[in-house]
Amino acid sequence: MLEIRPIMNSSAEDVLSFKTCCSISAWDQNLEIHVKNIGKSPVVVPSLFDLEWDEGTKRVDNLMPNGEQHIQPGQFLSFYCFMDEEVWKRAKQMVFYDSQGNRYPVKIKPYGNEKE
Repeated sequence: MLEIRPIMNSSAEDVLSFKTCCSISAWDQNLEIHVKNIGKSPVVVPSLFDLEWDEGTKRVDNLMPNGEQHIQPGQFLSFYCFMDEEVWKRAKQMVFYDSQGNRYPVKIKPYGNEKE
């Protein structure tokens, strides 16, 4: 079971600059997504999610870190990516998946209220 919290326009660029410490650039990473495994078993999460809105669905697969992420019970992981603000404003929810095919939908709060 996953608990997911998106934060649009976070200070992800500053965080990534600190974490890499090797001058690796990660520009324009304006969406930070906190993912916590609140279940009792490990969960494998691919580095992607779907954004859903009235017009359809958009697959977002430019997340850092890339690839399958193994999240142990109680463990917390942050994903980062660039998100077009106009696309984010239209989105109703984001959906993460695990390797077992489970869906984890998260309603997106009105733009500017993500930190509540």
